[in-house]
Parts: sequence; structure tokens; C-alpha cells
Amino acid sequence: MLVFLFSFPVFAGTNHLFVSNEKGNGVTVLNATDYTPVAVIKTGARPRGMVFSPDHKLLYVACGGADRIDIVDVVSLKVVGRIGDIDDPETFDLDKKGERLFISNEDAGALSIFDLATKKQLKSVKVGLEPEGVLLNPDDTIVYVASEGSNLVSVIDVASGKRTDIGTDTRPRRFALTPDGKELWVSTELAGKVDLIDVATNKVTGSIDFLPPGMRKQDVSPVALVMDKDGKTAFVTLGRANHIGVVDVKSRKVTGYILVGSRPWGITFDKAQKRIFVANGGSDDISIIDVASRKVLKSVPVGHYPYGVAIDE
Repeated sequence: MLVFLFSFPVFAGTNHLFVSNEKGNGVTVLNATDYTPVAVIKTGARPRGMVFSPDHKLLYVACGGADRIDIVDVVSLKVVGRIGDIDDPETFDLDKKGERLFISNEDAGALSIFDLATKKQLKSVKVGLEPEGVLLNPDDTIVYVASEGSNLVSVIDVASGKRTDIGTDTRPRRFALTPDGKELWVSTELAGKVDLIDVATNKVTGSIDFLPPGMRKQDVSPVALVMDKDGKTAFVTLGRANHIGVVDVKSRKVTGYILVGSRPWGITFDKAQKRIFVANGGSDDISIIDVASRKVLKSVPVGHYPYGVAIDE
């Protein structure tokens, strides 16, 4: 079912911003230039993680409450397919050829790999408790899985399924990989940190602490993070602290904080990396940030409890 909020001509190339609404059971679509509402796409229950196909024709949406992944046509803004029988999917990654989905199964404590052509499970690998973040390395040979309940990052060889575990600070959530592929950053929510993992040795080599002015340490809960394509600056959503942390990647130093909405969670760049979009779950809106000035340009209402944000340009 598709509910239109605003008359807007849909065109190939799209220029659409997609926001998954965890408690709204749908994806809000905005014009990515002026942020006017385009549509609400009804999905399965509890949509969270979203990933585009390599050609950006399809958007895959993890619907944890419905145990499935919905497949959205980016031009028609309709659900055109589903992959079912997936235990509580939350976040996932897609290989570079667009052939396999790597999905964290929160309740099962596993990573499942699905073939998109057949929509069948190829493999399941046990990991720690409550897995969430999933990230493939650049050549799709290794997949990283963050298990919140076990304070572990699992490093899984895709071909063999062999697993190596790395202990982290409390409640690891999401990943970013430096552009040179040498260092993996993982947010550790309850520690208020980002841990730094050397990819060659699978060892934690350091961490970055966050504490915006006037905030209590227990309110700082890092979750999602993005790094610019030059590997110079990282931006980290800090959850209950209602801020984004800005980090100089080379020095590993926090250089500033940006006040956004309540409980910032998902985050993404636009294609030119001039703007950042942040999903604020507690205030039911998104913040649009100008990267150069580090200022919020606008806050835009979306659906109930926004979780993830993705842009197609």
C-alpha cells in the first residue's frame, strides 16, 4: 500500500531521501533538495536498516517485526518483492555485485547470508548475542558483525564461514572502515566510545571518548558513524546525548559537537558529501547538517521513531 502525501512527479534519477520509521511501519520519502514530503511507503513491521542495490533501482528494507526484508522500487516507490523467513533482521550489508545479503538476526544470535536471485538462505553463522551492525570489507571476502549482548565483533571469512572474535567495550553497534581498509571503527554504545580495530591483527588498538558540553557520561551513547571519502573526518551519532560528534581521523581527536534532535541514530552523507542527514528517533524528525559550517540547516518532520536514512541522487 502506498500513501501519497504530496503531488510530486517521480522521475528516474530520483533525488529522493528515504527514512525508515521503526514504530511507524513505513518509509517516509522526501525530496532531497527542498525536503518536501513525497510519499509514505507502507512496509512490514519495524523497518530499520536500509541498503540500495548497486544500481540504486531497488531499496532493501529490514522489517524486524515481520521477519522479512521488503524490496522497494526506487522510482515507483512501491514494495515489489519480499524475502521472508528471516529471523528478526535489523541491519545488513549487500555484496558489491548485488547478489547476496548479509543479515544480522538479533534474536537468533546469528548472521544469515541470502541469495537474492532465489531469495533463499545460503548459510547461517552463529555469532554473539544480539547482533546488529554488519559490514563487508571492500572485496567481500570478510564480513564484520557487532554483537551488542556479548561485547564482541565477529570477523567471518565469507568463503569458509570461519569466525574470529574480538572483544570490545560495552555494547558494540555499528561500523565504519577507513578508506585505506586498514582500520575498523566500531561504536560502543554503553561505553560512550568508538573502538579502533587494526584489520591486519584483529586487535583493538585504541578508542575515542565523547562528552558534549553539559552532558552526563551515561547519556552519551554512540551508535551510527560515517567517514568522509578522504578519510579525514568522521561523524558519530551520540544517541541520548542529542549531538553528533566530529572526529579528526588522523589524530583520533574529537574536534567538535553538533546539537541535533532527540536520540540521533542513523546518519548518511549526500553524494557530494556537503550535507549530512541524521534520523532523530526521539523527536520524529531528521536534521540536515551543512558539512562545511558544521551547522544544522533544517529539521524536517518524518514518521514515528525514525531509525535509518538513505539518499538516492
